[in-house]
Amino acid sequence: MTVTESLSVVGAVRRELVVDERTSHEGHPLVRAVLTLTTNLDLAPAQLWPLLTRPGELARWFGPVTGELHEGGRFEAPGGVHGRIIEVEEPHRLTLSWALAGGEDPLLIRLDPEDDGTTLLRVRHTALVDVDEFERTGPGAIAIGWELALLALAAETDGWRSSCLGAVPAPTRDWQRGPQAAAYLRAWSVRWAAEAIAAGVDEGIARRGEAATAGSSMDS
Repeated sequence: MTVTESLSVVGAVRRELVVDERTSHEGHPLVRAVLTLTTNLDLAPAQLWPLLTRPGELARWFGPVTGELHEGGRFEAPGGVHGRIIEVEEPHRLTLSWALAGGEDPLLIRLDPEDDGTTLLRVRHTALVDVDEFERTGPGAIAIGWELALLALAAETDGWRSSCLGAVPAPTRDWQRGPQAAAYLRAWSVRWAAEAIAAGVDEGIARRGEAATAGSSMDS
């Protein structure tokens, strides 16, 4: 992987972070982090929709998703994730709850058509995180899973062929253990630290989160 190829793939996603402080019912300080990842894919919304909503298609790039995949249904996803499908507006909008531990986070997936026949895909995850945990790991602990998911979707669909100079790697388990994955992880970590600083997070805390994310393992 050349540096140019790495930046091309990492740059295919645009990132935004909003951070504010909240308090739990028990009075414990929390951070509300709203992470938004946006990308353009070279398919129309109607072509992308089945890959996001049908178990057989999801299994090809995201992993096994089981349950009642319809509005009001509950589901289970890789990594111990579970949740509920709150609202479906085919082929443009999915509103979900997304839970790994504790409460269920709001998750929004939007597919907006572009004039050139492509799709503007937006993933917005709103998470309530313990203050100490956020200061240790930053937003990258939440964001890396979505970075990998978008990379996998782009590889499956060849959806970044217009925006990337080189081939997009499929983030298989073997790939995630290799040097190319480590380079991507560092690049993602740097960008999410920059978003944290822009959102008002102390730079020292943001850099600590960057280091924690860059030093983690994607296949753990």
